[in-house]
Amino acid sequence: MLNGEQRGSESDQQVMATFHYKQELRRTIRLFGSFAVAFSFISITTGIFLNYSLVLDGAGPAGFWTWPIVTIGQLLVALVFAELAGRMPLTGYSYQWVTRLAGPGWGWFTGWVAVCFLIIVVPSVDHALASVIGYVAGVDESSLWLKVIVCMTMVTQALIHVLGVRLANLINSVAVFTEVVGMVGLVVLFAGLMIYKQPSGEILWERGAQFESAGELSGPETPSVPAAVEQEGPYWQAFLMACLMGAYTLVGFESAANLSEETVNAERTVPKAVVWSVVVSGTVGTLFLVLTSLGIEDLEAVKKEPYPLPTIIESNLGSLVGAGFFVLVGVSIFACGLIIMASGSRLIYAMARDNVFPFSNVFKQVPSKTSVPVAAVVLVLLVGILAELFSDSLQDLIQSAAVLPAVIYLVTICSYLRGRHAMSPRFGTFSLGRSGPGVALVAIIWLLLIISILSIPMQFRRATWTSLSLCLGGVLIYFCWVRQRILSGQAGIRSLHEEAGTL
Repeated sequence: MLNGEQRGSESDQQVMATFHYKQELRRTIRLFGSFAVAFSFISITTGIFLNYSLVLDGAGPAGFWTWPIVTIGQLLVALVFAELAGRMPLTGYSYQWVTRLAGPGWGWFTGWVAVCFLIIVVPSVDHALASVIGYVAGVDESSLWLKVIVCMTMVTQALIHVLGVRLANLINSVAVFTEVVGMVGLVVLFAGLMIYKQPSGEILWERGAQFESAGELSGPETPSVPAAVEQEGPYWQAFLMACLMGAYTLVGFESAANLSEETVNAERTVPKAVVWSVVVSGTVGTLFLVLTSLGIEDLEAVKKEPYPLPTIIESNLGSLVGAGFFVLVGVSIFACGLIIMASGSRLIYAMARDNVFPFSNVFKQVPSKTSVPVAAVVLVLLVGILAELFSDSLQDLIQSAAVLPAVIYLVTICSYLRGRHAMSPRFGTFSLGRSGPGVALVAIIWLLLIISILSIPMQFRRATWTSLSLCLGGVLIYFCWVRQRILSGQAGIRSLHEEAGTL
């Protein structure tokens, strides 16, 4: 049983009672911890490191200006999610919100897509860590040792979660502190160096020669980016493709909301964490990309490197700082995988608690010793290991994972527009007020653009079909199994009007 302190404040307990749930998870996460969850999931170090070469080879240094554009677009989404997190501070985030705002069918579909996305991403992120280790140790990318490293990493992350949320939160907070200090430190060092060198700044607007001459878009094939293919067309196409780095990276800020029931004063804490994680990530990432681009001395030579970013750092700041950056990347990737596993297991727990997930009686169990949904953690681990072992098709799944978050965001914000008037203002202090519908509409336009960029180009065609298959599979499962259970009263959650009495 949880004691009074573990149950959180009176406000926390009031929220849970209002939504007809018992407090089963231990509340130990405070503001910095909640920010750390969202910031680690985003992990600008991981995203920039893995996607830097793709942008550099395709759109050239000028393509890095897509990062602040994506930041603004994702910030609009985060603002809507922050309001939802304050009004309905429950584990399960979009699954909970969409179910209450748009109905159980849409809610279950959103939860299904989110579970698919989170399970797929864990091995892909950990494979990135294995690639870094392999690069430093001289292990070939095709070696089976990389698969061993990935599986061992996932097992370690699962054990950390099983030992309790406090340990995972501590490790994640340390990793976030390391990443912030490391990235800000690199920004300061590069800024001082650029002030000393006083470069012209022309490199910031240099385009990719490949697209200007209708040549080849090349770059090392990494776990988070699609395989390189030949491209032809005007430069604006290359520039749009460069949005991939930001679109791949600046997601997962809602993971703080997925741990709401483990957060103290979640209705006030989580909205701040969601918004600030995007603001900090976007700002630091923009400064880092601009300054490292200014540090490029030989663009063609840098493009030939398998990992150009460490090469730029080493050539400007020395081999010691370059080696330190690899350590920073490793720590950041591990923390990113750790948080994604936590988010996936909590979503499975939230759906199982409502009896809308297969074998719900197993996955909704929370041992009192750890206050962690152990069975859900183990499920994410096992499916992640299977995905890694069958990695011949993992590349398509990873590309599909790029568009799945945008689908989740789109359905959630459309549901927000539909049912915002029914949300009770009794919880939380964050509200978009009268600007809420306007912000949501612009966010929807933004998400439709991102979905188009990530699905229409030919190199994403197989991934697009994979994404559609996952979505259609969710629809099929709903109508064949879930819907009847909800109609018969065996599963599901109360609608918003039943809880708030405002419809």
